[in-house]
Amino acid sequence: MAPFCQVQTKTGQNSPLLQYFGILLDKGQLNKFESLELCRPVLAQGRKQLLEKWLKEDKLECSEELGDLVKAADPTLALSVYLRANVPNKVIQCFAETGQFQKIVLYAKKVGYTPDYIFLLRSVMRVNPESGAGFAGMLVADDEPLADISQIVDVFMEQNMVQQCTAFLLDALKNNRPSEGPLQTRLLEMNLMAAPQVADAILGNQMFTHYDRPHIATLCEKAGLLQRALEHYTDLYDIKRAVVHTHLLQADWLVGFFGTLSVEDSLECLKAMLQANIRQNLQVCVQVATKYHEQLTTNSLIDLFESFKSFE
Repeated sequence: MAPFCQVQTKTGQNSPLLQYFGILLDKGQLNKFESLELCRPVLAQGRKQLLEKWLKEDKLECSEELGDLVKAADPTLALSVYLRANVPNKVIQCFAETGQFQKIVLYAKKVGYTPDYIFLLRSVMRVNPESGAGFAGMLVADDEPLADISQIVDVFMEQNMVQQCTAFLLDALKNNRPSEGPLQTRLLEMNLMAAPQVADAILGNQMFTHYDRPHIATLCEKAGLLQRALEHYTDLYDIKRAVVHTHLLQADWLVGFFGTLSVEDSLECLKAMLQANIRQNLQVCVQVATKYHEQLTTNSLIDLFESFKSFE
């Protein structure tokens, strides 16, 4: 090929190199090096349809180098070359760049190749976040996830995609496995900081049971979700600190909550409520005392109210 490459072509004349390849194409398939040398000038002239024709006719020997050459002109055509040349990493890269995420997983399983899914996901997220969210869902669609869920969450959070990450995790963690406790904590944590109403709804649905309850309780209190905080607190000090804010709690719920406390803790909480703001909290304290007077004992309740000079 070298002598033909060196011949200067005059204007209006056919290139001797292309004439040489034309004869070879009539005879059969070009080898790897001939295919590269032919495609360079053809692509330079913008005649990629010729390449498509030769590929269909199986006239070119496909290679990674040929795919790289074609990719600058047409990623979809390059994908065809990489597939024929059996270059899995480049095939998957092209699938990702052309938005064919469904095919990535199918192809990888078919050829027994394990790509760096996190690297791929990160690349897709930068270009098209919504497509990336869909791709992330595919990676955990099977019982055995194709990538580490924590790392997938990291990719979402790099783009500050809390809403999409929440949707992803609600699906990925739906089986409520004990091993997923840290991820459940992370899901609740991100929403308590960015969207407390969403966190409130998730907790209300009781989907998860393996998260870090004390940590989430503290975050609930900071986010103003006192009812959720009280549902999680077990330490009397924490309960007393939250229960005094009765204006932020539903009275019926709060009265019911006292049914979960011991006699000693109930009396301690009533005392804290009257101490903090007797005008605001007196009415609900009376409701609690009325409902649980048999357990708390009438004398103890009378002593409590009298100690605050609340004779009414």
